[in-house]
Amino acid sequence: MICYAFPLAHEAALLLKRCTEKESFSIDGLHCTLANFGRRRVLVALVGMGEASAGEKTEALFQYFRLKGFVLAGYGGALVAPLKVGQVLVSTNFTSEAVLGFLRMLSGFDFASFCTTDEVVGTPEKRDTYASATNSQVADMETRAVAEVVREHEVPFMAVRAISDDYRQVLPTGALAAGFDAAKGRATPFRLLGYLAMRPGEIAPLRKFIAGLSVARKNLTTFLEQLNAELPASW
Repeated sequence: MICYAFPLAHEAALLLKRCTEKESFSIDGLHCTLANFGRRRVLVALVGMGEASAGEKTEALFQYFRLKGFVLAGYGGALVAPLKVGQVLVSTNFTSEAVLGFLRMLSGFDFASFCTTDEVVGTPEKRDTYASATNSQVADMETRAVAEVVREHEVPFMAVRAISDDYRQVLPTGALAAGFDAAKGRATPFRLLGYLAMRPGEIAPLRKFIAGLSVARKNLTTFLEQLNAELPASW
């Protein structure tokens, strides 16, 4: 069975909408769905935001399920100017060689080097710092930890991200933190409203960021549908 893992429910929502015969459940706070995705029975799991949560929950998935392939998907930030919102990137530095060979028939994606950070990289200056230090083009907050766990279990792994914010975009990091409880993995709208009432200048950049998520999620899901059809039926 292949696991499609996402940090957040919003990233997984469109893929789950396109699945059939769904069975959703939780195991010790780990939210999972068994479903038919195309012609394949798959596991869709939410591993949480940040390396600590993602690594721990990925390990738990291997304790409960016999996985033959693992795809970590979600949103990522562009560290370099050429990348655009909605662009789908596959990691060259984390993805297994066994998976890369199945991409030759696919379209709608590019390759890039990923780096995993412990913060939202929200300004061009910070993006320059990470790009220079890691020689990477995409930033996320989970891939390194998940890849390490999957590698220990000797299962083919792919990391794929759709760009949610471009190089020049200045993210309203305070508003993002106010609007989402990363530890509990849920939105906190009332806290966000209170925050924005005191900082109305962050409303416009927040709207711009949210607007980009729909195209990022659509393109990501379309790519995963193609990928799912190409991967070995035995996985």
